Amino acid sequence: MDLNRRLIMVMAMTILLLGKANAQERSIGTSWSFTGVGLTYEHPMKESNFLHFGAQLEMSEMFLGTTAQPGGSVNFTCNDILHSITSRNGNTISFFAGAGAAVGHSKDCRLKKNQVTYHGFFFGLKGRAGVRIKYDRNINITAAVAPVLGMHLSVKDETVMMRYYRYGLLQTLMPEITISYRF
Repeated sequence: MDLNRRLIMVMAMTILLLGKANAQERSIGTSWSFTGVGLTYEHPMKESNFLHFGAQLEMSEMFLGTTAQPGGSVNFTCNDILHSITSRNGNTISFFAGAGAAVGHSKDCRLKKNQVTYHGFFFGLKGRAGVRIKYDRNINITAAVAPVLGMHLSVKDETVMMRYYRYGLLQTLMPEITISYRF
């Protein structure tokens, strides 16, 4: 099967799956954290869970001044709402947690001051836990932590190096704030 047919099949399956829950509120927005900035899309599957898709510019090493090139990543998580509280004025606070996957290309962080790091491909399991406030004016504000437990592949002098993705574990300490619009 050639690449074009595979892409068409993936898009068709995505449209069919997403079309299943059209009556439910989806949201699109931006995420901000020390790790970078990104775009997010949330799609409810049932009352008690939702899918979170994200595309992010990995910029923590740029913020630190160790590189001039941002990395990039895409991720998804399937989140379960653990508990919700609804106020008298219609706002809802939800606590959620979920797991998924992340893949991208970025520079891994340094553990020592003189340690050299390289840009490379990373992949791994992604967790996500946080709190989301759904305002009655179709706005969501979310605060979450989203660590990645994975591997980082880089090339040095024609040698492929594979190490655990240190930066992904540090993301546990760097919460992200997401502001999104429900439609």
